[in-house]
Amino acid sequence: MAIYLDYAATTPVRPEVVETITSSLSQLYGNPSSTYQLGKSAKYALNQAREAIAQDLGLASASCLYFTSGATEANNWAIWSQAQSALAAGKARHIVALAVEHPSVDLALKRLEEEGWVISWIQPQDGGSDQDLIDQFLAASQEDTSGWVAMAVNNEVGAIYPILGLAQEARLRGYFFHVDLVQGITKLPWQLDQIATSWSLSGHKLGGPKGIGLLYFQAWQDQAGLQPYLVGGGQEAGMRAGTENLAYIQGLAQAIHLSLAEAEQRQAHLANLEAYFLEELTRAGIDYQVNRPQAHHLPGFLNLWLKGLKASQVLIHLDLAQIYVSAGSACSAGSLEPSRVLKGYYPDQEDRQRESIRLTMGLGLTQADLDQVVKQLGLLKARQQK
Repeated sequence: MAIYLDYAATTPVRPEVVETITSSLSQLYGNPSSTYQLGKSAKYALNQAREAIAQDLGLASASCLYFTSGATEANNWAIWSQAQSALAAGKARHIVALAVEHPSVDLALKRLEEEGWVISWIQPQDGGSDQDLIDQFLAASQEDTSGWVAMAVNNEVGAIYPILGLAQEARLRGYFFHVDLVQGITKLPWQLDQIATSWSLSGHKLGGPKGIGLLYFQAWQDQAGLQPYLVGGGQEAGMRAGTENLAYIQGLAQAIHLSLAEAEQRQAHLANLEAYFLEELTRAGIDYQVNRPQAHHLPGFLNLWLKGLKASQVLIHLDLAQIYVSAGSACSAGSLEPSRVLKGYYPDQEDRQRESIRLTMGLGLTQADLDQVVKQLGLLKARQQK
């Protein structure tokens, strides 16, 4: 039986979400922009889903929410839009950003660099405190800096960054602040109206379908509203053209609701599983070290340096045993290069970069599943020692 340990890459779609989507596809197939009753029913369901998400996430208004194809689109849209607004307001082409962002943020910023923007890349330090990181952002900023960009939770090592502290400092200085919330949206007690001028989430990271996400946006200064990214039919308040994917939007609303309802139970379960797994690795004589560079991290999110075992060999061995893990971001799949996140945190440790794997746990995982992982790693270690 397959053992899935890559919940940071994607999650199984929950049965309740599948049921919601199937019902919507068969019953609410009208175009929400149509003026007859079938279209009006679809429009009403669309508005209800948006309101339900806003209520579940504790937002004051649903009007700040825009449905997208996923977090990649939302990240690109938010960064591009706020850069355009900054230029119109006479701000400098300067942004301060984490150097360990998801590729959808990293490459969106590098595209701005090609257009003449200066990005000050902040590398979090191994063992650094929350205040250390905030101080790095402050030190890199200039009088006319336009904005800051920082992810909430790193998608490779599970580090939690001081988003609330960064948000407060950015707000005081009149900067826009964009946050990739994908890995932390329903896992931490955020005050989502307070943390940023924009943030993104993705449905398939919390039990929803692929191909649906969300952008939250609020103007960071006068005349700095959201700029249309796709033009056409005027959907999403004229900000994102294209007929809305109502079935997946309803599925996203259901997934968010369920994930939030289970948040406390899930975090406790994952913390217990993590502690159990590490104990069993030690008991089995597996030489490992957790790549955990920040003081705070998500439970059940392990990036492990398996000393003496190349990640490529571990992945193949576990795959043959139907155990599914990764060596980093799924959005960098196929790359033979070591993770740039690990290279950033541990620049002089090439063995660590090439011998690390990522295991991310979910609610359905059991200790018996983890016993099988330990067993297979032990078999691989024994084979290597022959």
